[in-house]
Amino acid sequence: MLEETSLAYEPRGIDIMAHESQGAQGSTKVLAASSLGSCLVFVSSAVVTVALAAIGRDMRLSPLDLQWVMNAELLPLAALTLAAGALGDRFGQKRIFLVGIALFGLGATAIGFAPSFVVFIVARFLQGLGGAFILPNGLSLLGQAFPAEKKAHAVGIWSAAAAVASGVAPAIAGVILDHGSWRTTFLMLLPAVAVALAVGTVWIPEDCPASHTQVDVGGAVFSTVGLGGLGAGLTSLTNGSGLNLWVLVTLIVGLGGLAGLILTERRLGDKAMLPPSLFASRSVVGANLFTALLYGALTVTLTLIPFVMIRGAHLPTKVAGLAFIPLQVLITVISPLAGMLCRQYGRRLPLFAGGAVVALGCALTLRVGSNATYWADIFPSIFLVSLGMSLAIAPLTTLVLTSVEPDRAGTASGINSAVSRAGSLFAIALLGGVLKQGGAQLFWGFHMAMAVAAVACVLATLAVFIIEPGPHVDFIPPD
Repeated sequence: MLEETSLAYEPRGIDIMAHESQGAQGSTKVLAASSLGSCLVFVSSAVVTVALAAIGRDMRLSPLDLQWVMNAELLPLAALTLAAGALGDRFGQKRIFLVGIALFGLGATAIGFAPSFVVFIVARFLQGLGGAFILPNGLSLLGQAFPAEKKAHAVGIWSAAAAVASGVAPAIAGVILDHGSWRTTFLMLLPAVAVALAVGTVWIPEDCPASHTQVDVGGAVFSTVGLGGLGAGLTSLTNGSGLNLWVLVTLIVGLGGLAGLILTERRLGDKAMLPPSLFASRSVVGANLFTALLYGALTVTLTLIPFVMIRGAHLPTKVAGLAFIPLQVLITVISPLAGMLCRQYGRRLPLFAGGAVVALGCALTLRVGSNATYWADIFPSIFLVSLGMSLAIAPLTTLVLTSVEPDRAGTASGINSAVSRAGSLFAIALLGGVLKQGGAQLFWGFHMAMAVAAVACVLATLAVFIIEPGPHVDFIPPD
C-alpha cells in the first residue's frame, strides 16, 4: 500500500520519463530479437560458400548438384519474400517471424543429418523458406517498434549485425572444416536458432494481424514456377546437357511462369506483390537492373573465390573462411560515409563508381592461378570488390526508398531485395561449366566466369544512366 501511494503522488514528468524509458527498452529488445533471427539467414549463405567444396567431395556431387546446393535456398528467398511479408500483415509479423526461425532450424537440423542428397536439398529449401519468412517480417517488427526519426538508425544497427555475423561465421566454419565435418557447420547454427526463438517469443510484443490484407498467392506460385523453371533449365544447360528435351521443357515452364506472373500482377494492380505502377518510374527500373547485375556478379565472386582457393590453389579452408572479412569491415565502415558522397555528387555518381570498382576487382582475379597466395593474389581483388560494394549499397538502398511515395517504400525495398536474390539465383545457374572442372581447366573456367562478372558490373554502371538525374534525397521513414 505504501508503494502504491508513493507512486500515485509522483510528478507527471517522472511518470512520462519512466514510460519512455520502458518504451526504449522494449524497442531495444525488439531490435536484438530481429537482428538475431535475421542474422541466421546471412550466416547460412556465408557458411555454405566455404563448405561447398567439402559438401561436394563428401557427398560425391556433380556440378549440377553443387549449383542446387546454393539455389535451393535462393529460390524461395527470391520468389516468396514479398508474399511472406503479406502473410505477416495477415497473420501477425511476430508469428510469421517465429515460424520462419523454426523452419530455418528444422532445415539446418535436417542438413546436419541428411542421409541423401534429396533430403539435403529439401532441407536447404526449408532454410530458404524460413529466411523468406524471417527477413521482411523482422524488418517490419523494427518499423513498428521505433518512431520515424529512429528507424534509420535501428536498420543501420540491424545491417551492421548482419555484416559482422556474415564475416565471423565463415571463419568459424573454416576452422571446423579443417578439423571436422561440414555437417557441423550447419549444426552449429542450432544453438543460435534456439536462442532466437526464445528471445523472439519473450521480447517481441504481440502485434495485431490485419484480417483484410490480401495475400497474392497466384503471384507467389507463378514467381516460384518461373524462377525455378528458368533456374533449372539454365543450370542443366551450363552443365553440358545441350538443348535437350528436359532443358527445353524447364525453360518453357519457367517462361510460362513469368508470363503468368506478369498477367496476374497486371490484373491485381496495386494489390499485387509486384505492383506494375511502381515500374513506371525510370529510377525504380534502373535501380533494380543495377541490383540484378551487381549482385549477380557479387554472388559469382563470393561462390567461386573460396571454391578455387580450396580446390584449385589448395589453400587451407580456414583461410578461405577468413577471405571475405574485408568485405564486411568495409561495408560497416564505408557505407555510412557514402551518404555524404550522395549529398555532394547526386544519386548517380556513387552507384557508377561502386559498379566500376567492383568490375575492376572482378577483372583483377584473372591473375589468380594454381600458385596463388591470399595476400599477393586474392586480397587485392577482394579489397576492390568490397570497396565498390561499400560505395554502392547505401546509395542504392536510399535511391530505392526515395524513388516512390513514402507509403510504398516498403514494397519497393522488398522488390529490390527479391531482385538481388533473383540475380544471384541466375548467376549460380550459369556456373556449371566452372564447378565441374579441375586443375588447369578449373582456373580457365574461373577466369571466364570472373570476366563475365566484370562485364555484368560494367553493364550495371550503364544501367545507372536509366535512373533519373537529380540531387540525392535523404530517406525519412513515414510514421
